[in-house]
Amino acid sequence: MDQSHEDFEERRQSLRVDMEAERILISWTDGLGVVHTDDAICMDLARRGVLIEYKQAFTLGELLTVTFNPNTDKQNSIKAQVCRCSECAPHRFQVAMQII
Repeated sequence: MDQSHEDFEERRQSLRVDMEAERILISWTDGLGVVHTDDAICMDLARRGVLIEYKQAFTLGELLTVTFNPNTDKQNSIKAQVCRCSECAPHRFQVAMQII
């Protein structure tokens, strides 16, 4: 069976985000109204959620902005809400969030 190059062309119209333990940028507003921005690691990304690893815990329900491929032409940001946070090592937390 002969397959041409056209059979393998990308057909998606939306930006494809390829993440596997990649650096991301997160930002959030604390209880005093101060906006914080820092690097984190994206461990997994799905249609409805994202799992990150970060150096501090977040409270359930907290809202974050997650930016993939920061400072590149492929930069893409989403809003997410914390639904689980657990310590995976000293001063390292896995934070599961629902994309909103």
